[in-house]
Amino acid sequence: MKRMNRWICAALTLLLGLGLLGCSAKPLPDGFDADEVIKKAAEIVQLSTDGDYDAVIAMLRDDLKGAVTADQLRDGWAPVYEKAGAFTSITKTVLSGTADQSTGETYAVAQVLVKHASASLVYTLSFDKDLALVGLYLK
Repeated sequence: MKRMNRWICAALTLLLGLGLLGCSAKPLPDGFDADEVIKKAAEIVQLSTDGDYDAVIAMLRDDLKGAVTADQLRDGWAPVYEKAGAFTSITKTVLSGTADQSTGETYAVAQVLVKHASASLVYTLSFDKDLALVGLYLK
């Protein structure tokens, strides 16, 4: 089971793409609306904490939908939620931008701090210009 969780974490991290590795706190790229990115990030957090992993996978950009399944996401994230307890609130969202070094495509990155009954979790969610999900990570 532990090996499977490692594989799932690795697969989810790959969704960020190799070009996102050099990401530092850069401003939100041109063409992104901060309020819309925050709204989309909050929607993904809510779907995730509700256990609607199919809906989260449906938000992935089409070329990434085969990278991870709803069952794999559930297997990786459900134990984290069990330890963290019930969702309480989103306490902070920090936006930044990054670019894929090989294609030049820019992305909005939302780091969402979420309070649960027994722990705080951080989601790192990346979006393309159409606000399709291109990366997701839960810590």
